[in-house]
Amino acid sequence: MQVPAHVPADLVRDFNYFDMRGETDLYQHFRKWQDGPDIFYSPHFGGHWVLTRYDDIEHVLNNAADFSSRYQTTPPNPSLVTMIEHDGQLHRDFRAILQPFFLPKNISELEKVATDLTVLLIDGFYAKGECEFTSEFALKMPIIIVMSLCELPQEDTPYLLGIVEDITRSGSTEEQTEAFGKLFGYFGQKIIPARMANPGKDMISAIIQGKVDGGRSPTPEEILGLCGLLAIGGLDTVASMLGLIALFLANNPGHRRRLIEQPEILGPAIEEMMRRHHIANVARVAARDLEYKGVTFKQGDIILTATSFAGIDDRHFPDAMTVDFDRPDKKHLVFGRGPHQCIGSFLARTEIRVFLTEWLKRIPDFEVKAGEKPISQPGKANRVEYLPLTWKVS
Repeated sequence: MQVPAHVPADLVRDFNYFDMRGETDLYQHFRKWQDGPDIFYSPHFGGHWVLTRYDDIEHVLNNAADFSSRYQTTPPNPSLVTMIEHDGQLHRDFRAILQPFFLPKNISELEKVATDLTVLLIDGFYAKGECEFTSEFALKMPIIIVMSLCELPQEDTPYLLGIVEDITRSGSTEEQTEAFGKLFGYFGQKIIPARMANPGKDMISAIIQGKVDGGRSPTPEEILGLCGLLAIGGLDTVASMLGLIALFLANNPGHRRRLIEQPEILGPAIEEMMRRHHIANVARVAARDLEYKGVTFKQGDIILTATSFAGIDDRHFPDAMTVDFDRPDKKHLVFGRGPHQCIGSFLARTEIRVFLTEWLKRIPDFEVKAGEKPISQPGKANRVEYLPLTWKVS
């Protein structure tokens, strides 16, 4: 693994954000890397810089002029371009096509769908007194919402979920390219031609009929990229946050009891639990040669802005590892910053609120199953892979 000449030897670290080195606590693992330099260089995945502090991550995400979104992941895949990897006006044009679907007035219609689905899922396993939360709830609830927004066939859910898993969990460019090929094949062969022939009021039809870049229609490649982005963003990130919140509440009955007894604090509590459990480990690209905090970035350098570091930064959040529902500053980076801030943030918050409201009504006391150990895994989106929960059936 080669290190570029402009990288000082004392800033090189053997850091692979997919690998917890046998540890079990995902955020304790990330926290250890904050004991070194604020910015260091990893030779993994072709080499990239790593930012470990909230302020630096926020600065880069906000500064689109100096830090391009052309590669939002590491390892980068030059053959793949989705909406979030465009800069400037083209990105704004695509965002404008999707924005109406994520306005509060439209999300309110989905809230009933989310509520009904949540109740249905819980009723399906409640009587057992246990469930494997990730597979039986966290992966199912947000999937149905995205399938509804895009009007995709419900029977295709398992197939899409498997593809998204390969894209977000793999550190192999080859495996990601193969998975994206399957995803683009699904949309390009099955979904998009049908919507072109018979457009509806769904997001995919809106993309096809939209105008960008001065009034032109999106290219077939752009349509595919945007459809793929919707699948990845909607099918994985909310599921990841649901698992992390459920694991936290299973291990912290005091916090859980407070949510039940003081439902009025649910909104701030959600923000604090998200603050503590950032999930996205995204990247940017240096758009030019520049110096930042004494570190030289060369044009084309990949910079990992892993928000996993941001929420546990004691410099920004006093006693950052502690979840404090009364914390005065809960301003997190879960949904990013700058022009690429997550367009679906209101929907995500709605889904999390619905989950907590309906789950705690039915299962107020739950814990990790005795003798079992949850399994957490970092990646492009951190996730609890395995979470066995139990409760007493009344």
